[in-house]
Amino acid sequence: MQESKRLDFLKSYLKLFGVEKIKVINETPDLIRGIAIYDENDPDELQEFVWHKPAKEVPSAEINILVEKITNEKWHEGDKILTKIQNMNFKEFDSTKRDELLDELFDVEIRMVDDGKETDSFWVHF
Repeated sequence: MQESKRLDFLKSYLKLFGVEKIKVINETPDLIRGIAIYDENDPDELQEFVWHKPAKEVPSAEINILVEKITNEKWHEGDKILTKIQNMNFKEFDSTKRDELLDELFDVEIRMVDDGKETDSFWVHF
């Protein structure tokens, strides 16, 4: 079975927060619910989440390139981008596209679930 675009995006996006693996609990056309696993060897290092995003509205695949570069270059610390925008250079796209993708990235909000209730969020900012 082919992995959904939402799950593919989540695997990339949640790397910004140190997530090693995602276990999907439920996936419908309007949301994906799962468990973000920070350390596969420590059962206490996890966070349940839900992303209220229709499958047809998943951010562009180019965001995965952006996130991978941010992660690999260590331009962030958790949810905060530390590097100035003008210092983020990509061979895959120009500065205009980079800025569009960053705006799209900053619009993503994935809700954390604790004791069955949506509490905090995974989201990225400067």
